[in-house]
Amino acid sequence: MKKMITTCLLTAFFLLLLSTDLKAQFNISGEFRPRMEYRDGYGQLRSSKQTPYFDILGRNRILFDYKNDKFQAKFSFQHAYVFGENNYASDTITRNTLNIHEGWFKYNFTPVFAFKIGRTELIYDDARLFGNSNWAARGASHDVVLAQWESSKLSYKGDFGFAINNTAPSNAFLSTYQLKNYKYMGYLYQQKKLLKENLIFSVLAITDIFQQPGKDRYDTLFVTNANHDTIGTTVVKNGTTNTDSTQLYGRLTIGGTATFIWKNLKVFGAGYYQTGHFSDGRTLSAGMFGGYASYKIVKPLTLLAGYEWISGNDYSDTKGIKTKSTSFSTLYGTSHGFYGYMDLFTRHVVSGNSSGLTDLYARATLVLSSKTSLEATYRMFGLAKGYLPIKTATSSYEKVDSNLGSELDVMVLYKPYPNFEINAAYCFFLPTTTMEKLNKLSPNTSTWAQYAYIMLTYKPNFFNSDKH
Repeated sequence: MKKMITTCLLTAFFLLLLSTDLKAQFNISGEFRPRMEYRDGYGQLRSSKQTPYFDILGRNRILFDYKNDKFQAKFSFQHAYVFGENNYASDTITRNTLNIHEGWFKYNFTPVFAFKIGRTELIYDDARLFGNSNWAARGASHDVVLAQWESSKLSYKGDFGFAINNTAPSNAFLSTYQLKNYKYMGYLYQQKKLLKENLIFSVLAITDIFQQPGKDRYDTLFVTNANHDTIGTTVVKNGTTNTDSTQLYGRLTIGGTATFIWKNLKVFGAGYYQTGHFSDGRTLSAGMFGGYASYKIVKPLTLLAGYEWISGNDYSDTKGIKTKSTSFSTLYGTSHGFYGYMDLFTRHVVSGNSSGLTDLYARATLVLSSKTSLEATYRMFGLAKGYLPIKTATSSYEKVDSNLGSELDVMVLYKPYPNFEINAAYCFFLPTTTMEKLNKLSPNTSTWAQYAYIMLTYKPNFFNSDKH
């Protein structure tokens, strides 16, 4: 922790020195975001025998931003935690709640072309495939190298990024990559705006390559002292052979979005296709499509209706499922909000090994004032394929009704100050027997689920060179 704080302070001092350039801008800002939750089936449907509970999540960040004519840099240091998961005596090591969320720099070769490298958030379009997962306390960021180009005159921009992941120290030859991250990743993004930016097209192609794990496994163990305080970690081998696998399996995802805005109407559509290989070596052929239309009926009221379909595996094809997957994965997107605020399908849509999902939804947003808004969303969920991988006495799958249930989310936003926001919501889910089976529960053991939270977000600005 001391090293992190030292690095943070040195970075701030270094950027502050750079900001003495009259053309440079330097900013220090923060974020404090506590969230109190009542979980009664959040994230996973619960049995009626299980007890709901309260918790408080927190995230504190300090952000350093620097920019001049040629360079731009950002450093984000965060403490993301659940209240009580570490000892009360200023311990942040046990559960590793301190980390660097972002740390990158960008060099502008020309006004339209730049190079960016480091740990950064990746957010494209509606954050369906690449997002920062801001709802989660830790968020999401990637170690990448980016080439970026943008022309305001042509209303066009694009990114090319790639990543090469290894665990330290590197060996002389390729060895097993033990983490769950992709081994290699590359992507190309293009966006073009037309009709005075009322029509927007984008294309995104992503290839992520995974290394099939070898037989060697490694466990991280905590090292404690006589007082049972955690003082460090060690990695121990947990395997029976010395054979490392270097087999790589690549997956390609390609597709795009289209957005049309005209007066009070907004129409959005997206579609993607995945091919290549799943991480276990099976061939892959999967897809998804979805979209919505929203219309501002009157100035304070906007209505929206949408639908989404994510392909899934047909588990009744017991022979084909062994060599081919038809389940789509939403990769590294932001799932919260897309599939209900209770996040019951987050792992389902990301896994790439499911029965798929359908989501028919409607939303009403009412702006009560410049500071207050109310949102209500109703969703009906279903399986794209009506089979689940449930073993029976005679089969390895079970045919089920596709209906998974419905969810109602009601959320209130109140922003009394530009840098302070109160967000509160109540969510209710009514499951079906199929939803119970999907969550490995016996039929009729979960009648409903609910979730509520109150979240405060305060983003102070500690220093701005333009004001000094």
